[in-house]
Amino acid sequence: INISVFPPSNACIGRYILNMQITSCGHTYQRCLGDFYVLFNPWCADDPVYMDNQAHREEYVLNEHGILYEGVHKHITSRPWHFGQFEEGILDICLKILDMGASYHQGSDRDHCWRNDPVHVSMVVNHMISSHTTNSIMKIPETNDYLKGTKPFSWNGSVPILQQWYNGRCRPVRYGYCGSLASVMCTVMRCLGIPSRVVTNFRFPCSIENPLAISEIFDCTGKNLCGKDKLWRYHCWNESWMARRDLNQCCGDWQCLDPTPLETGRGSACSGPTWVRSIREGELDLDYDGHHMFSRVNSNYVGWLSQNNAKKTKFFCDAWPCGQHLITKSVGSEQFENITGAYKYELGMMKS
Repeated sequence: INISVFPPSNACIGRYILNMQITSCGHTYQRCLGDFYVLFNPWCADDPVYMDNQAHREEYVLNEHGILYEGVHKHITSRPWHFGQFEEGILDICLKILDMGASYHQGSDRDHCWRNDPVHVSMVVNHMISSHTTNSIMKIPETNDYLKGTKPFSWNGSVPILQQWYNGRCRPVRYGYCGSLASVMCTVMRCLGIPSRVVTNFRFPCSIENPLAISEIFDCTGKNLCGKDKLWRYHCWNESWMARRDLNQCCGDWQCLDPTPLETGRGSACSGPTWVRSIREGELDLDYDGHHMFSRVNSNYVGWLSQNNAKKTKFFCDAWPCGQHLITKSVGSEQFENITGAYKYELGMMKS
């Protein structure tokens, strides 16, 4: 007997068991024929992750080798990264991540109905990468003390990280940084069939009090008196391709997902998915965490002079320091592609 299975495009992803029941002469027999996996399908036009460009599918789904870009925007460095989404056992680990993160959706872990929606799947994966839960995949060191784990920049692939998490009873791997977190997420998403890529944003703002302004306070000698706000040299996050049915999108587009938990006014949180186009257009109420992602490419850099009477005087303001250079690996090439225009308009440019 030859059996063909054609799951619908809205089927929940995961592992299925195929049983056969035979009734003959009043007796019923059951036999397990095996199991199979259902994943998102970017080759299927009815799937919400459909990508119509074959070269893009080969790069963002099938390619196991990537490049991380670091440094500063005037001197960009690169290093290879092995995603390894097709390595043995990785698919089972990725499905285990969904199982462990099911409680992130209140009450939906029983029927798994959210597993046919790439938006909710991406939210669960994003939450599981490096949240403060006991089962998150990686931890970020609070200090520069790496004695209890591996130095964050020593990793060069996702497979050993995922295997260590799985074999260690789903305890967080120590330690990671934004590049490794985004790369591990890219591996999980590609493994589940969702086209994904790692993006680097140079000059990344990290402000707790005011997300749209990085403030530095100096005394009359030039000493920096404020250490809470930061302007990082670079920051990495993930982009995944999907149609946002919750936003009435009929076609796929890039969605921004940042698995690195950053401090906000409401505590530490991950961001996304956020439609990249909504960030450029400033439609902040349209999407998840739109205001957070908008501030990360549009913050002002403000310098204040603290006087003796505790009064502060603004003496410097740069309206264009953040998000000057956003890049990702080019399709079919080891060169980088500048995608800054997808996130923001050029300074002084009139919006069409």
